[in-house]
Amino acid sequence: MTYMIKGANSPVPAAPLRVAVGRQSVPGAPTVSAAALLLDAAGAVRGDADIVFHHRPVHPSGAVRHVGTGQGAGQLAEWLEVDLLSVEPDVQRVLIVGSCADGTFGQVPGLYAQVSTLDATVVAQYAVTDATAETAFVLGELYRRDGAWRFRAVGQGYEDGLAGLTRDVGGSGAVTAVAAPAPMAPSTTPAAPSAPGPVPLAGVGKVSPGPGPSSDAAPYSASPVPPVSAPAGFVPAYAPGTPAVGTSVESSSWAADFFTFEPRVYRGKGSKTVTVDLPFPPNGEPVILEARTEEYNFLSVKIPGREDDVFLSDLPDHYGRNLMVPHRKGGPLTLKVRNSGAWQLTVLPLSAALPLDFGTVTGSGHEVFLRTGPAAELKVRAEDPHKGWFQMHYHWGDTPGDLRRPAKRIVYEWNGRRVREKVALPSGPLLVTIDKSRHQWELTLDAAAPDEPARGARKGWLR
Repeated sequence: MTYMIKGANSPVPAAPLRVAVGRQSVPGAPTVSAAALLLDAAGAVRGDADIVFHHRPVHPSGAVRHVGTGQGAGQLAEWLEVDLLSVEPDVQRVLIVGSCADGTFGQVPGLYAQVSTLDATVVAQYAVTDATAETAFVLGELYRRDGAWRFRAVGQGYEDGLAGLTRDVGGSGAVTAVAAPAPMAPSTTPAAPSAPGPVPLAGVGKVSPGPGPSSDAAPYSASPVPPVSAPAGFVPAYAPGTPAVGTSVESSSWAADFFTFEPRVYRGKGSKTVTVDLPFPPNGEPVILEARTEEYNFLSVKIPGREDDVFLSDLPDHYGRNLMVPHRKGGPLTLKVRNSGAWQLTVLPLSAALPLDFGTVTGSGHEVFLRTGPAAELKVRAEDPHKGWFQMHYHWGDTPGDLRRPAKRIVYEWNGRRVREKVALPSGPLLVTIDKSRHQWELTLDAAAPDEPARGARKGWLR
């Protein structure tokens, strides 16, 4: 790993990379939102699409994504993925930016940027030590130099927030909304995630000094920040028909078969009835319902006339995602929601399922994964001090509409404090779901043994 000082630069591999905008996890500290700005040769964004953040999580090229939040080792980070192999030729630089809507960066403990490969090898890290009254901050940039890519520790802040950043890179004024996560206001009106409002900016302040002349990367004298786990079980990237970074076109062609739409967000407080006004197809293809609660973990979400509930459980980290099956006749869908506090529901297409690849992912509660690879062995480790339910299924079918039929149950624990299971997954594509859980879980996917049959192997959605 290379620890950097302000102004230093270092080569990075021309490959898919993950970039964490991290800080110490301290209660009451200001919220930091991460964004990536794609700049042309003139140093400007070409339009709103060149700004990638939590409300606009995928660049049209698929090369840059906001993939959610990770936490571990006393650190909290928002993560971006940048596939340098897919960055358009017109893009010369990718700025890594943080914004702070409820405080200043001088109040953010242990701010840093960390660049790693997809196998979690950290290749560069820059810790910010001189932040004061800034409310927007360019931590670093990935840039082209002599046919290769490098990372520079920029460390330039703006006391006048995004207004100052707009002057530098906004071009025609395209930097309009790199905001902290919207509060869950008591409203059931759908929020349009692709068109958030601008961040309130007060006054015009000075720009803190930027980096001096570029230099070779130098070791940083402070103690290194431990790597933060990549996000699992948090807000996923979403792009209709766009493969995830690092996924081959062949293994992701299933996306063309899915019903795609812009995510719909609904917010409320207490008991409410919500109408999801989407033109659901008549084949009853499932979608993903993501839930967030503010004060109370327990949440009930029910489709009137159905015996089963979409959610009827605690959400251990105030967050969970389940499959939701619309009516076979298609058209809008009504949901009855109960929670004693503020809540937020987001309706997502199946293409927003988290990828389940070889390696380990951790998280809690309900989740939906997509597996497109060959047969594999899944090791499941989960713990819950309350000894609650833990249940997992996989879903398959020749078409997405077939996913509404009964799924294959692979893990079932009742009154189980600790889960230790190994299960065989057939070749994909398939959806793997954690349907009932208050557990903290860890999933590890390993290659199947050479003599192990592909159980349940079948024709899938791949063409």
